Parts: sequence; C-alpha cells; structure tokens
Amino acid sequence: MNTTNNFIGNPYIFGSPIRNKHQLYGREETIRKIDNNFINNKKITLLHVQRRIGKTSLIDCLPQFITEDQGFKFVDFSLQGYEYKPIEKILNDLADRIAEVIGILPNEVRELANHSETFFIEGFLPKIINEYLPGKRLVLLLDEFDILGKDEKMPAGKNLFNRLEKGVEQEENLFAILVFGRPVKDMTYLKEFLKKQTPIEVGLLNRKDTEKLIVQPAKKILKYEQAAIDAIWQLSAGHPSLTQLICRNIFAYCRGEEIKQVISRHIELILEQTMQEGIYVFEGFLQPLNDSEKLFFRAVAEAQKIGIDPLNIIKPTGEVTRLALNEAGERLVEYGFLERKGTGYKVKVELVRLWLVENYPLSDEERLQQNGNNNSREPNQIAKVLSLFVVSLTLVTFGIYSFSLILNSSNSRASRSECSRLLEEINVALGDAKERSRVIEKVRNELSRKEESLDLQCPYNYELDRKYNELLYRYGWNQINIGEYDKAIKPLCEITEEYKKFSDVEKILSRWISTDGIWNREKIIEALIDQNQSGDDCLAYSFKSERKKNQLYEEQEKLSKQKNQQRNESFYQQAQEHIKSFEFEKAVEAYCEISEDYEQFPDIQTQLQGWLSGASNLYDDEIEKVREKLTQLKNNCPVSPLK
Repeated sequence: MNTTNNFIGNPYIFGSPIRNKHQLYGREETIRKIDNNFINNKKITLLHVQRRIGKTSLIDCLPQFITEDQGFKFVDFSLQGYEYKPIEKILNDLADRIAEVIGILPNEVRELANHSETFFIEGFLPKIINEYLPGKRLVLLLDEFDILGKDEKMPAGKNLFNRLEKGVEQEENLFAILVFGRPVKDMTYLKEFLKKQTPIEVGLLNRKDTEKLIVQPAKKILKYEQAAIDAIWQLSAGHPSLTQLICRNIFAYCRGEEIKQVISRHIELILEQTMQEGIYVFEGFLQPLNDSEKLFFRAVAEAQKIGIDPLNIIKPTGEVTRLALNEAGERLVEYGFLERKGTGYKVKVELVRLWLVENYPLSDEERLQQNGNNNSREPNQIAKVLSLFVVSLTLVTFGIYSFSLILNSSNSRASRSECSRLLEEINVALGDAKERSRVIEKVRNELSRKEESLDLQCPYNYELDRKYNELLYRYGWNQINIGEYDKAIKPLCEITEEYKKFSDVEKILSRWISTDGIWNREKIIEALIDQNQSGDDCLAYSFKSERKKNQLYEEQEKLSKQKNQQRNESFYQQAQEHIKSFEFEKAVEAYCEISEDYEQFPDIQTQLQGWLSGASNLYDDEIEKVREKLTQLKNNCPVSPLK
C-alpha cells in the first residue's frame, strides 16, 4: 500500500448518492426493463425500490443509461413533503422543475400550467414537448409517489396518477416513471392498472453483481481472497449500501496497515465500526414499520440465532395480538426485510440481524418466559440452582445496602468500592446498548442528581457525571435511530450543562420542535411540555426561559393549525373529486367536515347556497338530495347555509 504523500482516496461510496453510471453496479437488469417498457410504448412504469437500497443513485444515473441522444429527456421530481398539498400546487411545482431542466421558458409558456390541472396536461406539456423537445420523449421521473397516499383518505396519489394516465394517453411523447418506497399493491387506486402491468422490483444485488461491487472499485490497489468475498456476501446479502460501507472500512484499514490482500479476518476487525457507521441505513429498516412489525422483526433476529419460531419467544399483548404478529411476518416479507425459511422466517441481511440483536434485543416485558421441565432436573442441577440462589441473595442484599449508602450520600459519602461498582455498570452500559435502559433506570430510582452530582457523591475522580451524561446521550440516540423521537426527550433532558455536547442537545431539541420534516413533531412538543411540567426541568429546553416556553407553545399552536389546514385541504379535495363524479351528496359530507378557519370556507358556503337555490346546473333530484343531506348534517356541518 502506498504510504507516500500521494494519498489514495477511498473508491467505495457510502453516505452520498452515486452520480456516475460506471460506479453503479448490479442495476443493468432494472435499466433493461425500463428501456423495454419505453420500446414497447408502456407509457407509465412503476418502480418499487426497497428503503436505503440506493434509490437516489439509481434515479441520478438512469438518464446516463437512457440518454438524450437516444431521444429521451428526463425530469426528476420528488414528492416528499407534498402529502397534504393540493393537486394544483403539485403540478405547479412540477412545472417549475420542468422549466428548470428544459431551460429558460417565456412567461406565457410557463403560465400555461397555472390556470388549471387541465391546462397543465393539455396545454403546458404538449407545448413543452412539441416546441422545446422536438423529436424527443419527455420522461417524468417522480420519486416518493407513495407519499401522496394509498387510498381515498388521502386522494392526492390517485388524483395525480389519473392526470398522468390521461396525459400519456393524449400525448404520444410523454412517459412517466413512478417510484414507490412501499409495496405497490398497497396503492388501492392502482388495482386496475396492476392487472395489465407488473411493477419493476428493485432490491438486493445478486451474488455475481455483489462480487463486482466488492472487487472492481479497488482492483488496482487491493486483492480480495475468495474467503473475504464470501464473508462480505454473508454479511451484506447483496445490500449495495452496506456492501459499500463494509468495503470502505476494509479499504481504510488496509490502507493504514499497508495491506494489499484482504482476508476474512479483516472483515471481523472492521465489523463493529461498520455497525456504528451504518446507523442511517439500519434505522431505515425500522422507520416504516408499525409496532407489531418492529417487534416481530426483532424477534426473528433473536430466534434465528437459536433456531426457534419467533412466535415462541415473544408475548402477545392487547395492543400487539398474535394475529397482528402473524400479519407482520407476511408484511416484512413484502418489504423485502425477511424471507421464508421452511415454516419460519429469516432476516435477509445478516448485518441487519446482528445490529438488531445488539441494539434492540427483546425486553423482559416483550419476551415469553421459557419454562423448563422441573421434574427433569438432576440432584446436582438443583444444588447448583440453590447455590446460585444463595449467592444471588447475598449480592442483592449487599447491592441494596451499597446503593442505600449512595442514595444518602448528602449526609455521608459512598465508599470507593461502591462508587467503583457504579462506575463499572456505567462503563458496561456505554459499550452495550441493551444495558443502557436498565442502568439509567437504576440510577434514576436509586440515586438522585437533584441535590448533588454523582461526582460529589463519589469524590474519587471517576468522572461519573461525564460518563452518565454520555450514557444518557447514547441512549437518547438509540431511541432516535428507531424513530422514537419523543422517547428520546427524557434522557436528553437529564443531561447537565457540564457535558461537552450540551449545546448540541440544545440545538437538537430546538430543531426538532421547529422542523416540519420531523414526522412525530407533535409528540416531541408534548413530551417537552410534560417534562417541564413534571417538576424535573428539561435542562436543555427549560421553561425557566420564558422565551423557550413561549416558543414551544407557539409551535404547538402552529402545528395544530397546520394539521387542521391539512385536514381541511384533504376534505376539500375529496369534495372536488365527488363533484367531478356528480356525487353531490358525498361532496356535501366532505364539505361538512371543514372548519370555519379554512380560507375557502366562504366560497364553499356560496357554492352550497347556489346549489340549493337552483343557480347551478344541478338537476331537481340532485338539489333535493343535497338539501336532505344538509338537513341531516345541519348540527354537524359548520359550512351549511341552512343553519
């Protein structure tokens, strides 16, 4: 390995999308299928891409495989953040993106998209294709399409799909690729479409392509023994991001040690670092799951290790029933996280399984007690049990005595041995994620930092406060990494000002309550309010600061208004769809769900009044049905003109 000043850059890419098609391995078959759809004039292509599998890389590189020289012009547009936006807003922003990609457009051309949905499809797009892309085909590459909803409760997805389907029928040179993160069959509005066309699945790489990804990037610098390649394959199972991460750490290790040949032992040496650095990918496996799916996923990870049915080690509850757990298994197979193995399940990616077992083992509350057969015990086994019981009782008694000393340390300092034992427990928990919750609860219940710090109670230069703060910080991030932001509040709020990352905690909390992108922001705000009202101030976001207190309540009110606006917008869009289908009674039901603070509330009242007065184009029987529905809902319909 070259150790001169000519530093060798790491050729493996992790943490950022791949921008060069020559660095994208194993997606040739996916691209071939897309190209075949174009050749066969299939105007809409559906892509189901598993989470954290390299979706952005594929989207960025696709136009490099199917190029403008071949007659295609791609316009990419992400629908992230548009779940509650009206269809007009989505089409308007899409028009801006098209204009940005095409180049400068005259205002009168761009404004064609502003008038209505119809003008976008029938006016704006044809003009772009015919005048600005002559002889080319425009491909709208729409990412995160499933964000717009899967059924009638959130109709934006259905609405946009219907517009696109109509548009590609009318315009010969218009195509669309819709990218979904959830199984496409979940989108009920696609039921008829799926009868005639199968979505393209983008998942794990096969063995051959994984070997290329391992070997090719560093082929002039490193040589991999077959055993090393086998070990990487066993861990990553062809997951491109995790394969890149493993190889990136191997390369860095070998570069530092001046090693030119990779052996299987090297994979063992970088495994722990890989699991720490891959948190963003690992958490992506948990984020889309509900409680029963998360529990079953974690149970499979543990059960797989000992070779038993996961349902034999987890305890169903009122909230998570056995039926829900059975359904969770099937759902995780659909997500591509599990695969069938005989009558049971297996986590597809071994590295993910190891991470789950290390970071999120089943708790005692979640785990079924494994009862053995007492009659089968031999005398020496019984003796061992009794001996262990006596030893345990002695230790427990001594432990209670020790912690009582620490608890009363305001009057007497704890001994060095007692503090050493506490230090040892904290040190173990810092390195072992499954111990963190237990040790934190132990300190909370048996010690107190309200009157005296741990360092004052144990004045032996053990830096207990610093280490306990670090423990709280790491445990908080454990919760964040599985998307449980609200549960991270309590440990983060206990961190004291002396901690070196205290300012980071302050920034994190401030960002969470004011950033729209945090999906459970409402829970975070409620948790912060509860923490400050409990008598234990959140030190990093304390109500002792009137400014922070007011800001938190303002954000809570703003969020409430925002949710109400989104709710109103959703019902308004539903009403418009019913009107287009001449379902005026259903339109009335949707309108009656809208609150008075909605900006179009007066216009809706005027419209309903017009329907009742005969000033619209409704037939007499339709008017009568509208009147009956309004009469029926009068007390529960703020917008009713009959009130």
